[in-house]
Amino acid sequence: PGEKIPPERVLVEQFQVSRVTVREALRNLQRSGLITVRRGVKAGAYISELTSEPITENFQNLIQMGRIDYSHLIDARLYIEPRAAEMAAKYRTDQDLRRLETLLQKAETLVSESRRQARLLNVSFHCEVAKITKNPIIVFITESITQSYSALIIDRTRDILSSAQVRKFIDEHRDILDSIIKQNSAEAYEKNRRH
Repeated sequence: PGEKIPPERVLVEQFQVSRVTVREALRNLQRSGLITVRRGVKAGAYISELTSEPITENFQNLIQMGRIDYSHLIDARLYIEPRAAEMAAKYRTDQDLRRLETLLQKAETLVSESRRQARLLNVSFHCEVAKITKNPIIVFITESITQSYSALIIDRTRDILSSAQVRKFIDEHRDILDSIIKQNSAEAYEKNRRH
């Protein structure tokens, strides 16, 4: 990530293809999120840090086309998130625990200011747990599922959920975190599954 790709003329010579072919390839790489094109002083194409954005975009397209719905995303969560919590309980570090604790503290603080912001932050708990697994596939899929449904679900239920109910969701995450702290992987799995 951050490395500059050779200029078009060099790629044309290196691959023995036309400039049009190189430009189309670069556009495809950019669309896929694999490169970033910069203008100005540091102009050029650079290797991007890989993110879950292309997967999220695909999920959102599938939702818009009616190929999947939110029940599919929630079902996928049931397969992924409990296992991620189970693995996190085994492999967590003190730094991981501090990061999760800080996230939940911020979410609790936000409840009185903005239930929506508190919920958005609280939902990211699952993404942070997934990061502990050190498995980029689990991280990318968890982030994509979370990003695909959370904002819409949170907006749709904004007027339905009270501050107490939002705090209950945060408390459920605290229960999962307690199991991760104790390194009780079976308990972390089960608490996450019920949540």
